[in-house]
Amino acid sequence: MSIYLKLAIVFVIFLILTYFVKGQGKTDLADKIISVSSFVFGVILAFSILNRHSRLSKIRERLREQDAKLLEIYYLSKLFSRKVQEEIKEKIDSLLISQIDYKLVDFDKESPKKLKEFFMFIEKLKANKKEEDTKNKILEMLEKDIEIQKEVVYHVKNKMMFYEWISLIVMAGIIFFSLIFYFNTNNLSSVIVVSLLCTALTLLLFVLKDLDRLEWQEENWIWDPLSNLFTELDLLPYFPDAVFDSGRLEKKFLSKWKKIRIAHYPCPYPNMKGKKVEVLVVNKK
Repeated sequence: MSIYLKLAIVFVIFLILTYFVKGQGKTDLADKIISVSSFVFGVILAFSILNRHSRLSKIRERLREQDAKLLEIYYLSKLFSRKVQEEIKEKIDSLLISQIDYKLVDFDKESPKKLKEFFMFIEKLKANKKEEDTKNKILEMLEKDIEIQKEVVYHVKNKMMFYEWISLIVMAGIIFFSLIFYFNTNNLSSVIVVSLLCTALTLLLFVLKDLDRLEWQEENWIWDPLSNLFTELDLLPYFPDAVFDSGRLEKKFLSKWKKIRIAHYPCPYPNMKGKKVEVLVVNKK
């Protein structure tokens, strides 16, 4: 369900509540309650959003740093034989796919294993004197990638605590109650204004939820750079079907490429058994 549809449903619910619930009018106690609860809610919400934005920025920076190193490894691989080039490209592809198949919060499920396999492959690679320096450079980059992965895993696991959500929801509930039962005078303007205020507060909670689940504007900071990376690696962009089915990514986003790969998962997440990858022509021009 898109954020716009969610907000429309929330607005209608609050509109119905404020229309049928008869407001009692403002009182000194109601003023004090909504003032204190609004202040506490604003402080906690502002801190939480800032903290989640900071976490998201750190993850984004580390992932883009990893992308740059993988691309550099790909270019360095051209100094090896054609067979080795293809094997390295396959290892990079496998590593990226392992990160995409799972949700970002499950970054540590398969990706560290694939990176370790990649490192062991390069370490065992037989290289002549001319290729030895290139091999060592690639190993250094993979060592750095291992460090990056550990940082990413730490940050994605750093989710908001249950009690933080409870405090925000309680404060929001008090504000909703005060607006509907005390500040609502049941005339048209009051009903609309109170409904809009409640919907706006709910929107802020939705934004915080998406930030905490790492789904905030993911098209810009996950799928766009990843798809471009696949293209630079001479590979077809890869997407799980779930990102389209859930509405997290619109299909018009695919018009940038002629062909893409879409993975279908017959088993419930996180079971990857029976996964099928379909090559889809999306732009015939």
